Amino acid sequence: MNKKILTLLLALVLIGSSCTKFLAVDEVNPNSASAVPPKLMLPAALTNVVKVMNAPRNFEFVYLWYGMWSVSNGYSQPSNLMQYKLLNSDFQNSFSNLYTYGENFDVIEKNATDPKDAGYKAIAMIMKAYIMQNLVDCWGNVPYTQAFSATSGNLKPKYDDQKAIYEDLVVQLDAAIKLIQGLPVDATQIGSANDVMFKGDMGLWAKFANTLKLRMLIHQSGMAGRDSYIKTALATTSSVGFLGVGESAMVNPGFLENDTQMNPFYETFYKGDGTGQSDATAYFYAGKDAVDFMTLNKDPRLTHFFLPYSGTSYAGNYLGQDVATHPPLLASQCSKLGYLKGNAGYLIGTPTQSSPVLTDFESLFIQSEAVVRGYITGDAKSLYNAAVAQSFIHMGFVAQEDTAYVNQNTNATNFDKANDKIGLIITQKWVALDGVAPIEIWTDYRRTGFPQGLHFSEQSDRANDTPPVRLLYPQREISVNNDNVAAVGAIDEFKSKIFWQNR
Repeated sequence: MNKKILTLLLALVLIGSSCTKFLAVDEVNPNSASAVPPKLMLPAALTNVVKVMNAPRNFEFVYLWYGMWSVSNGYSQPSNLMQYKLLNSDFQNSFSNLYTYGENFDVIEKNATDPKDAGYKAIAMIMKAYIMQNLVDCWGNVPYTQAFSATSGNLKPKYDDQKAIYEDLVVQLDAAIKLIQGLPVDATQIGSANDVMFKGDMGLWAKFANTLKLRMLIHQSGMAGRDSYIKTALATTSSVGFLGVGESAMVNPGFLENDTQMNPFYETFYKGDGTGQSDATAYFYAGKDAVDFMTLNKDPRLTHFFLPYSGTSYAGNYLGQDVATHPPLLASQCSKLGYLKGNAGYLIGTPTQSSPVLTDFESLFIQSEAVVRGYITGDAKSLYNAAVAQSFIHMGFVAQEDTAYVNQNTNATNFDKANDKIGLIITQKWVALDGVAPIEIWTDYRRTGFPQGLHFSEQSDRANDTPPVRLLYPQREISVNNDNVAAVGAIDEFKSKIFWQNR
């Protein structure tokens, strides 16, 4: 068996029970191995993060609400998503799992007391920031200062102000970068078997931290009076740089073509023996907005994001389209999600390919936007073109195949032709992040309103004309930690915006 998988399994034996024992953020894992060396905990901790972030079902609402995917006409449509009627039970496992895996990184951070283990401590701090950022972006005020009960001993953590959490995460990322920059000469070497994301390259960890910091600051760019804070925060780590071409943050503990050991996105659709998972490959189909946009703009990636339903014909449905006004296409008339066995350059990919945390093309899009907004220096056009190029490569196209695409005489692809540079960047980012980073797609729309022209639900009994702007607190939290949940105040999924949403 692959050595990395053996290491992962050993770590899972030690801490993996937290995956099933943790039912809510305020429950203690009695099997938490507080004395386990960081090197044994790290590979499992990193792998567990991508298992929750890259399993499509965990954040399927984004792909369905924002035009990327649809549900096959052969299945009952998800009424709560079509009607925008979220329940407190919806997506609560994502909430609980993110805290469980944050707990693992908290243990790593606290166990890394030897100055030689400062690298492990820095990694744990960075990944906790990544997890907390995603929790805030979905739920707003959440437990933070008292969140990790196994180490704090607090079984009913308070809910902290979301803006204050974001600001402290920036402080924590700065501290992690400083730790990396000041590693002692005899620092413990973090090998590839332990660091299944950057193979022990601490320079890339620093860039990842700085890119994550830039992502969080860009989220706040629409807020009035926030420019000075953003520029000052970026200046403190300006020398570090950001993830560039070929520097994606991707996790791979040694994925194998065996059940439970495969890439988590792929495993949603296929089993270890190559047969399809029950219903999965026949359930999710192409979204009409995505198909139409890529068709209109002659995007060759269309052929890898989706499959032709006949010959070279592609089509998709809207989620919640009115049956009387716009009858949805039958499954036989609609494109499935892109897949070619053994080829990583398709949406579903392969069982052994690495799982994304933050790709180089997302980083390049973020940098391009930051330049346009005046937060960092650089060539916004070159960064944008590089982002599109890396997305093409990620989707199985060779270098330079993107050139004709970005040089078309249209403001939908050509940086020079676009009157609204931010709109261009975010819309192309929407295409590129399909199947890669659903929360960022949702966040980008909530903060900018791009991409424009999306078709939202036509259901006559929908709760609102546009999708919710946040998720509801999990029912398990209401049951176990109700006093602290109630202290946040009444939550309206259409009006209780995340603090950075200024529109």
